[in-house]
Amino acid sequence: MPLREARDAARLPALAASSPRRCDAAHVTRARRCQRAAGPCYAYVHVKDPLGHRGGRSSGMLNTTLTRLLGIEHPIIQAGMAAEAGPDLAVAVSDAGGLGTLGTIASTPDRVEAAIARTRDLTGRPFSVNLVTFETAPFRDELIDLALRMNVPNVTLSFGDFGPALARFKAAGATVLVQVQDAAQARAALAGGADVVMAQGAEAGGHTGQRGTLSFAAQVIEMADGVPVVVAGGVGNGRGLAAALAMGAAGVVMGTRFKLSHEYAGRADQKAAIAASDGSDTLADLANDAVLPFTWPANVRGRVIRTPFASLWEGRTDELRAKAATYAQPYGILLDATLDPPVNLNWAGESAALMSEELPAGEIVQRTVAEAETLLRSLNSVLH
Repeated sequence: MPLREARDAARLPALAASSPRRCDAAHVTRARRCQRAAGPCYAYVHVKDPLGHRGGRSSGMLNTTLTRLLGIEHPIIQAGMAAEAGPDLAVAVSDAGGLGTLGTIASTPDRVEAAIARTRDLTGRPFSVNLVTFETAPFRDELIDLALRMNVPNVTLSFGDFGPALARFKAAGATVLVQVQDAAQARAALAGGADVVMAQGAEAGGHTGQRGTLSFAAQVIEMADGVPVVVAGGVGNGRGLAAALAMGAAGVVMGTRFKLSHEYAGRADQKAAIAASDGSDTLADLANDAVLPFTWPANVRGRVIRTPFASLWEGRTDELRAKAATYAQPYGILLDATLDPPVNLNWAGESAALMSEELPAGEIVQRTVAEAETLLRSLNSVLH
């Protein structure tokens, strides 16, 4: 037994006796950090098969450096996205054995604080809080301070200069996942001590870089020297997970797939557009961000499902920004756009081609892992 697990297991009797959240010793297989409490504690849980074996379910064979580091069962991370990726989605993914993530972009500190508290109240399993770190991100500093004050054990840093936040969270003892879009960022994340590097390719939905996922992820894996690397961008099913693991990654990030889940608090018409997409109708363009009251980093593009609104303004970033500025309130032009659903921005990636059905988030995790396991077993035949 590794030293840390032996140490934690030795503490079980005292912790179980002193904590109001008693652990069932009969189900103990190993120790894991508990995220329900405001301070560090440990939960002791049975992790082999949290949902029980049923037809088409995972056998739990995908044990990677990511799952061991985070204390999760499956190497799947739900992307943070925006506030629509709230506690219900994060809890569903975490309870299914993945890593659920709370989205915070454009949310206020009080709402994020409430979301963290609710997530802790609903699950004792690991989850993460996604924080965007570029200079003009709304409430950037306040949200970083909040996550530190609430002693969030896992944080995901995305976009812009993540260095100062990375250093602060590392000093606080948090596990830090850093999402990168180019090689320079990957080197900076590794030099800063990132526990996990998330290599995000251009196929991703929402905000993403401009490198193709396959070659960029391979490059980051080669430079990571054993630090877990997860693949983000274009992964929507077990085939993507199997491919990522086969190339040496420790797991994947899925965003668009979880937008098409029951627990994602998005609009029905946007979910329907994702379900109907063949993947060729997405658009990554600077103009997609021109309607926002803050400026994203220069190496980032926003990818959406193509709509009449997105097509109308494609390549006309400055014109759209000027038009948006004529509205008295932030997001005013989008508030107008939502009166006619077909013209609203719908952030989604090319993996939309791989999904047509809205499902419970937990079932998405289980189906993805089961498909990946089947494909990875079949690779044995290639070696003969």
